[in-house]
Formats: sequence, C-alpha cells, structure tokens
Amino acid sequence: MMTTHTLYTYTCNFCDAVATAVSKFFAGMINTFESIGRARAASELARQGYYKEAKALMMESTNAKN
Repeated sequence: MMTTHTLYTYTCNFCDAVATAVSKFFAGMINTFESIGRARAASELARQGYYKEAKALMMESTNAKN
C-alpha cells in the first residue's frame, strides 16, 4: 500500500525526469535550428560573393562546438 508521502515522492521524481527530458529535447531543437540558420546565412553570404565572411561564420560555429 502506498502512503501519501511515497506517492508524492514517486510523482515528483517522475515529473523531474519528464521535465529534464523535455528540457534536453528543446535545447537540442534550438541547437539544430541555430545550425540551420547559420548555414543558410553562410550560403546567402557566399551567393552574394562574401566568401571570407561566409567561411568565418561557419568556422565560428565549428569553434563554438569545441
């Protein structure tokens, strides 16, 4: 038989686990969309002839990951 305290502790642990998973999921989505946006911006810069700036933008994202 579960006491109120045991049920509360189980529920809180479950909620914490779900909150952590959701937080990691959204952080991953943000990183993905930032990467996509950076690639699109670099592509547009290169299309306009700003090759050095496009390369710097992509190298900046590579350095940020390391």
